[in-house]
Amino acid sequence: MPAEALVDPAGESWLVEDMLRVEDVMVRAAGGSRHTLVSEASLYLLKAGGKRLRPALVMISSRSGQAGRRESDLAAAALELVHLATLYHDDVIDGTATRRGVATTHSRWDTDIAVLAGDYLFACGSSLGATAAGEVPLILANAISEVCEGQIVETTAVGDPGRSIDEYIGVISMKSAALFRTACELGAATSGATGEDRGQLVTYGESLGLAFQIVDDLLDLVGDEAATGKIPGTDLRAGVFTAPVLLACQRDPKLKDKLSEGTGDLDEILPTLWSTGAIADGFAMAVSYADRGRKALEALAPAGYRDVLATIMDGVLAQVDVTQDAAGRNVKLVP
Repeated sequence: MPAEALVDPAGESWLVEDMLRVEDVMVRAAGGSRHTLVSEASLYLLKAGGKRLRPALVMISSRSGQAGRRESDLAAAALELVHLATLYHDDVIDGTATRRGVATTHSRWDTDIAVLAGDYLFACGSSLGATAAGEVPLILANAISEVCEGQIVETTAVGDPGRSIDEYIGVISMKSAALFRTACELGAATSGATGEDRGQLVTYGESLGLAFQIVDDLLDLVGDEAATGKIPGTDLRAGVFTAPVLLACQRDPKLKDKLSEGTGDLDEILPTLWSTGAIADGFAMAVSYADRGRKALEALAPAGYRDVLATIMDGVLAQVDVTQDAAGRNVKLVP
């Protein structure tokens, strides 16, 4: 899905202006080394594009208080650089070949450069957070800690098709949803929003992050590489079994046995995911979290920024389309 469909769904001019400022902060921070290779590697994925959803959430949520503060810009840029750092490291851990339609950093250079560039981005993000001051450094540090914790826990489940859905949700809550939750909290904190509004925004961010990750996991199985920028079945080949696969394994012991033995091709497994209803039910999980997020938004006073957040939630779900046909439930990528 095009980035603008998520980060600027309502065509708000203020959001465009906000994101241009944040982009400038990010480029200056990540590309600030006096060594060409450091700057080139650190800017590599930044220049490759991306939804910029997390920094957008910071800026949108900052409308719950006094918008336009420099602290919000710095916090938004810091969070996105932290997110990029995790992608560098994730790609090394997973052995991913492409990201955002280009070769991954370790494929473009080597593993050492990718890991160190990721570390550099963590440092750049932390520096921006420290410059923002106030609550930002602690909120950011807690998010980094939680993401790393989630990644470590996930490594213990690699190759295990028998883990529970609750365990899966626990991991993505730390590894993925934490940054969405943090984005909304940073926006509220840097703009001086009320405690009540801040709490509702945090709930929305958590719910959005869970829905987003579940949808992303679905697209890893049924998405179009041209649209997602990733080769289908990447998680499956790495032994990272997500909600649809886990649901199917619960319903079909033969699939669980096959995956336990380390065998299974995406094309072979997809029919089982469809016939057991696992893909459609996985999408239903995403919808349930989206509904929780919408309920949190309804507790906020009516405002333009609230409408944008609601549209972002809709945009996340709109990346897939659940259909019913003679062959059973199916999910397909929306053109």
